[in-house]
Amino acid sequence: MSWHLLTGLLLMAAPPDFSQPLGGSGGKAPTSVATLVSDGQQLVLDVDVVDTTPSAATDDVHSDHVEVWFGLEAPDALMPSRVVTTAPEGKLFTVSGKDDPKALDAIIQGKDPGTLDASGMAGEGCEEDDRAAREQLGMSPKRTRVLMGVAHWGFFPDGRAPVLYDLERYPGLSPALGEGDVRYEARKTATGYHVRAVLQPGALLFVPKDGVRTLRVRVDAIDAGAAGTKETLRSTHPAPKWGDAETLRTVKLAKPLTVKLVEGLPELGQPLPKAPGAKQAFDELPPYFLRTGKTWAGVRVLRESPESYQLRICAVTLDAVTGYRPQASVFEPPTPFLGNGTARIQVKAPGGPTTLYLSRAPNDLRAVLSSDAVETFRFKDGTPGLVERSEEPMMGRYTSGACGGATTVTLRLVRLEKQGPKRTVLMSWNDCGSEITDAEEHVVAERQEDGTEDAPKITWATPGQKLRVTFGPRLTLEATWSPDGSGVKVGKVAVRQ
Repeated sequence: MSWHLLTGLLLMAAPPDFSQPLGGSGGKAPTSVATLVSDGQQLVLDVDVVDTTPSAATDDVHSDHVEVWFGLEAPDALMPSRVVTTAPEGKLFTVSGKDDPKALDAIIQGKDPGTLDASGMAGEGCEEDDRAAREQLGMSPKRTRVLMGVAHWGFFPDGRAPVLYDLERYPGLSPALGEGDVRYEARKTATGYHVRAVLQPGALLFVPKDGVRTLRVRVDAIDAGAAGTKETLRSTHPAPKWGDAETLRTVKLAKPLTVKLVEGLPELGQPLPKAPGAKQAFDELPPYFLRTGKTWAGVRVLRESPESYQLRICAVTLDAVTGYRPQASVFEPPTPFLGNGTARIQVKAPGGPTTLYLSRAPNDLRAVLSSDAVETFRFKDGTPGLVERSEEPMMGRYTSGACGGATTVTLRLVRLEKQGPKRTVLMSWNDCGSEITDAEEHVVAERQEDGTEDAPKITWATPGQKLRVTFGPRLTLEATWSPDGSGVKVGKVAVRQ
């Protein structure tokens, strides 16, 4: 892109959202200045650098250049930047909210009494669970810093390719730029050089799912100086620290950036819809998105304390320790599931896929997120619906003892109503007994011991109105409901002799 084109873009932009001198010049000498402005689609960055000792070095770190830091509005929105990592898998932890390797090592070695069970203390007989919880921590703890939610750029007075620093600081994630995300030019001036860059939202790497209204920024100018001299750093923050998001200044954009995040889902990347029929589903989507080349991936960081429940009486948790697991979600292209006005978007994540179901009509957006749908249909009045088949531990978690490893299976109706999805239980059963119950937990039938171990077959007797569930050759149940999905009834279907 030519300098003149960049100038044209700048002239079209509004007054700067961010304008800050780079401290360190002193006296009445000319001061380096950085400005940033949004036009609603991209950012335009200008940095006028005072540098009277140009360097011929070409190193990306120890040479004359401008470093730009971008961060999410909340510095630790995804996770703390200072954590403890352990070998061999590079897991990430804090202990009581701090990056304290000695405290974590004491817990690993069993020298810290911070293990709790449901009664508030580690009970006798729970040594196996206690050991299993500690083994999840790994070994050899040491401090590290991650840049989750932060992007760190380098721009150079000779106009070479920009550098995205610290790619190893995004554990579990693979940020990558798309074509045109970052374009810049540099030119010499009487007092140094000037950098002007046009940055698409992808240059931020991380963006909120509802668009970029506020971000954090820091601009540093590194002067390598003449050969044999010490380099100097001038910054828009009086006390800049590497990787410290707290030293980035908060910038509220007069024109928030809108971002096209997911194909077929224009609601993301801008203020989210207030429609009650869709709000819950959108709230359940990842809160942030990461640039991954041509596309964006949803990103969240799971926070959990190591625990073990092998014995039902124990429930051991290392409650002083918080583990962090970054997780990326890939959104597949949309496909209709009930004709025009509907869309199904699969969301693939390490914990298993889920699917976003959408129904669109004028001023009427409805949605539900489901990982258990086995059928899609329309109710008699035309409202979209799903049949879900979910499985979960009978005791709330899988443990030892009678029925501790049992699974409860539940069939539900899901109706995409204007006020939000309505879920209604049809029936449930478990593999620790023979009873099949309805939504009121009344026993409606008992499964027969006929040697049939296959999962029950789900078919329609009348599409959208009568659902049949067949448990082997001698038992079929039929669930019916009113046109609006209420009044569910479950009964046996007579077996033909």
